[in-house]
Amino acid sequence: LDSRRRRVFRSARPVAMRVAAVDTGSTTFLQSIGCLWVSLGITITCQAYGMPPFYAVLVSLPLYLLWMYISIPASVMMTNVMLLCVDLFFRDVTSRNTFKVPSKSPVLFVCAPHGNQLIDPLVVMRTNPRQVGFLCAAKTMRKQVIGYIARALDSIPVERAQDLRRKGTGTVELDGDFVRGAGTRFIAELHARDRISLGAHELQVAEVLSDTEARLKAPPPADALAPADAPSRPFHIVPHIDSTVLYEAVFERLGASECVGIFPEGGSHDRTELLPLKMGASLMALGASARFPGLPIRVVPVGLHYFKGHRFRGSVLVDYGEPLDVPAELVADYEQGGAKMQAACTKFLHVIEQALTSVTISAPDYATLELFWMMRRLHVQITVERTGARPTLAEQVALTKAFSQAWVKVAERPGTAALQRLVASYNQQLRLYGIKDYHVEASTAIATSTLLNALFLAARMVFNGLAALPGLLLGLPLLVVTRYVSETERLKALKSSSVKISGRDVVATYKVLISLILTPVLHVMYTAAVWRFVSQRAAVAYMFFSPFVCWGAVRCAESSKLAYREAWAIVSLVLKPTGLHHLQQVRHEIKAGVLGLFNDIGEIRKTDSSAGVGGEQHGALTPEPPEQWVELCDRLRQDSLRLRRSGIPREL
Repeated sequence: LDSRRRRVFRSARPVAMRVAAVDTGSTTFLQSIGCLWVSLGITITCQAYGMPPFYAVLVSLPLYLLWMYISIPASVMMTNVMLLCVDLFFRDVTSRNTFKVPSKSPVLFVCAPHGNQLIDPLVVMRTNPRQVGFLCAAKTMRKQVIGYIARALDSIPVERAQDLRRKGTGTVELDGDFVRGAGTRFIAELHARDRISLGAHELQVAEVLSDTEARLKAPPPADALAPADAPSRPFHIVPHIDSTVLYEAVFERLGASECVGIFPEGGSHDRTELLPLKMGASLMALGASARFPGLPIRVVPVGLHYFKGHRFRGSVLVDYGEPLDVPAELVADYEQGGAKMQAACTKFLHVIEQALTSVTISAPDYATLELFWMMRRLHVQITVERTGARPTLAEQVALTKAFSQAWVKVAERPGTAALQRLVASYNQQLRLYGIKDYHVEASTAIATSTLLNALFLAARMVFNGLAALPGLLLGLPLLVVTRYVSETERLKALKSSSVKISGRDVVATYKVLISLILTPVLHVMYTAAVWRFVSQRAAVAYMFFSPFVCWGAVRCAESSKLAYREAWAIVSLVLKPTGLHHLQQVRHEIKAGVLGLFNDIGEIRKTDSSAGVGGEQHGALTPEPPEQWVELCDRLRQDSLRLRRSGIPREL
């Protein structure tokens, strides 16, 4: 990053500044070489005088660390450490269409959905060919660990009003356009353009008249008024934030042909649809284009698709969309200010929203999202049967996006709601059995070779489990602490947010952060224990090679868990043949209904391509739901009750 900045501003620097920069670089190089030379000299000299090699290395270690500090910038070191954490946490980190990212011009990356807090920018940085500095909440940057990481990653602080919300002194009551207080300190605590929060309403202050009186900018709505028997009530103050410093920092980076990343939804969430976009992304793009007229600023939409993203060893796909040019006519309207500026920002925000729609998947609720996943699984199965090749992760995500985009036109048709309920019941039954959909699909093969499969899976589970046992025992404190802290933070985030569903968007972040702190501590403790209770040689070997052993244990544990799932599926399907028959029948009906939806979507896409956008509405293609679907749902409910009474455990 520093080298790029030097290249951008090199032509504008005076000769004296260039000479000073060369002198500084030469001094740093000499210091680095000096520290490395002295550390090597101490190590070799101590060994020559009979000191054990391990102690000789410990003596020279401070100088070696000083050499690393001088040679490698903290930002580069922290960036690489965090990207390594991403590679370890996720099983698969893939990207799509990275070739669309401009290689030289300044880029504003707008990313959505913001479903994994600190992990989201790291994943984008991991797959992006350009260096990106993300906007980060100033509240986050003020924290100890996360703040240090965010500053090292060259983030831009964003002060948010809701983060500075505080309780006001005394109580207030509304009197028309005025706020009158009892025991308040308006002059010290309240300022013009601040907002007074009363329940769900926030009223902007136009002028502070005294410690007990202030005038509002507009009359309060009728439902903001307190009941007559208790007109005075407590309040909160939401301060006005001047965003000039933020926009200037963004303009400076874009003007230097650098890249800035932003999540236009604001805070992170775990909803199935995008939150309303903030105006900041549009203001930044138009403002930077107006500030630097000859600079081609591009806006690139980025979609994040997680597969069990809150769990260790999940997967993620980053999808880059077509770069957007900032229209010159909107820039001209922006420069005029006033209503035209507001209209220009709104128009370009709509363009950004449409671009994000093309790279993200939105569903009105979780049941609809489950239907999309079922459609994708069946489509993958059909593709494998016809071609023998399994679609890639990017192709599967593109398929799900096609379902999401066409859902609006098929959601209200007869049979769609019934199919959705059938899929929800089927998935619930799978969870109760502790099996996956592909187990039902392959149930015939399982039934014909039950003993052979069970023996093979048991052997694989035992072998991999024994191989993983030492690493799992060493990592047990880490697993317990990360689970406890992430669950505590999840509940805290859920309590303090009005948009989160379960708070899963913070789980992966705290798992990574706690692991980043606790892993080296445990490694040092275990090395000291081996040194004390075994031998010095064993401690040296443990210190250098145990990380690889632990990583192998993780891979063996994954294989053992998969073998357990397969074995448990065999046991469940063999011991419950009636339930298996019901599941097979339901899956057959779901497959028929999904194929009907495929045909509908194909007809819609064909009609849209011939009629163009805004064509006439389509007629109902999906038939009425078959009567047996209702009977199947009833059977599934009865099986669910029977399974709960029998006490079959859920899958791990």
